[in-house]
Amino acid sequence: MFIYFHNKENVYYKKKGNGIPIVFLHGFMESSEIWNDVYELISNKYKVLLIDCPGHGKSLLSKKRETIYTMEEAADSIKTILEKENIKKAVFVGHSMGGYIALALSEKYPEIFLGLCLLHSTAESDTKEKRKKRFQSIKLAIDHYPLFVSSNISKLFNPEKLDFFQKKFIFLKKIAFSTTIHSVVSFLRGMSIRKDRRFLLKTTTFPKLYIIGMYDSILPYKKLREEAKQGYKSFYAEIPTGHIAPIEDPTKIVNILENFIRNNIVKNKTTDDHEFINHIP
Repeated sequence: MFIYFHNKENVYYKKKGNGIPIVFLHGFMESSEIWNDVYELISNKYKVLLIDCPGHGKSLLSKKRETIYTMEEAADSIKTILEKENIKKAVFVGHSMGGYIALALSEKYPEIFLGLCLLHSTAESDTKEKRKKRFQSIKLAIDHYPLFVSSNISKLFNPEKLDFFQKKFIFLKKIAFSTTIHSVVSFLRGMSIRKDRRFLLKTTTFPKLYIIGMYDSILPYKKLREEAKQGYKSFYAEIPTGHIAPIEDPTKIVNILENFIRNNIVKNKTTDDHEFINHIP
């Protein structure tokens, strides 16, 4: 049975299950609904929290008059929920922008991390070219919001399987259209100025996992693979999806996460060597 809450900052979340806590953070113009299938598969073994980040899904954006919302501010909202739920330590799974938020949280509160999964995400900050594209996106969102939404959602999928995922495409478009332009602009600007946190890959002692989409048109898998190799207790798994694996192949995501938790958190495995997870069934 689902349990729904709002905290005093109007951040929506739901929880289910018992055991090791896993906190799922969605990406830009998404909501906690992207985890629905993952949630059903994994909540029978773990205590799962799905959170609508501020300005997304059913969560409100508290900074009404501002036009920027940083990853650090989003991270503080997540910390408030953890305190309300009395969660001292958890595994964090961040999809795309959710990974940026999780990284901001890990810099300020590394002691609450049992592990971190960056799902189609990176610890690197925006390049000049990427920042330029974000500001172009802001203009497109303001001038032609429907076109902006459609073009962005289509990029999430493996391009060769977009027709196959038409129902999911419509599902994600509906979620995206529920995101106000104010939130879109605020978060695009917030992502553009986010800090480069690749140093955390080496300085944090908890295990880290990259899940990399081999057909990801937003974050090239070869670059993410090399980034993962730079970390301490850093792992990676390459899967045949685009940028939205929780929708494209939720069973694969659950298998990889369970393997990661079982071998590196439950067993409290420690090593100074880089280990890489590939071809997980």
